[in-house]
Amino acid sequence: MSAEERAIIPRVQIVYGEIIYWVTIAACIICMVGPVIAMASPKNNVADPWILFAEIFKGTDAKTVWQEVAGGFPGGHFWAKNITKGDGFTQFGLALGCSVALWGLLAASIAYLLERNFVYVILSLWVGSLVLLASIGIVGMH
Repeated sequence: MSAEERAIIPRVQIVYGEIIYWVTIAACIICMVGPVIAMASPKNNVADPWILFAEIFKGTDAKTVWQEVAGGFPGGHFWAKNITKGDGFTQFGLALGCSVALWGLLAASIAYLLERNFVYVILSLWVGSLVLLASIGIVGMH
């Protein structure tokens, strides 16, 4: 295939794809390191991993597991106050991985702004704000 026949990928799509790729890689690395920290230092966790895994493998329901290991569920964003703990660091990696579209959309909106494509800037920011609102728990489906 000659150079003339190849499709030209718009710069914005490359920017979005690169951000998604590298933030996902970072989130995966964090999610691999977090359990190592958790198991290396069991006392440096929100939930004791030995009791946690024992209860899970027994088939105990989630509410009872959290009650046993942490005195109750500490909330969906417990990692923000416990990022230096093994399970908090892992949860941060999960949150980062789940919010990867937000970071890609922010970068894409800047790229669209540089191209002066204001409709797509607004749309990127709109969808990014929906992702943000959903990730912090304001918008949800019940």
